[in-house]
Amino acid sequence: GFITLIQDGTGSRTLAVGDQYFGAGGSVPTISTAANSIDVIPYFVQAAGKILLGEAQKAFADAS
Repeated sequence: GFITLIQDGTGSRTLAVGDQYFGAGGSVPTISTAANSIDVIPYFVQAAGKILLGEAQKAFADAS
């Protein structure tokens, strides 16, 4: 699946996850911090309580 993250008009928000999420190398993906930025993180549910996160695809533009 995919997780879509959209910064609000202020920006500067960071990503924090629970202990059931695992990123590459044990780190949580970093996300864009610019106001209104849109990032997409792919994920895979390996087992109950074990969700693997891929690298964030950053700074998509809203075409509307």
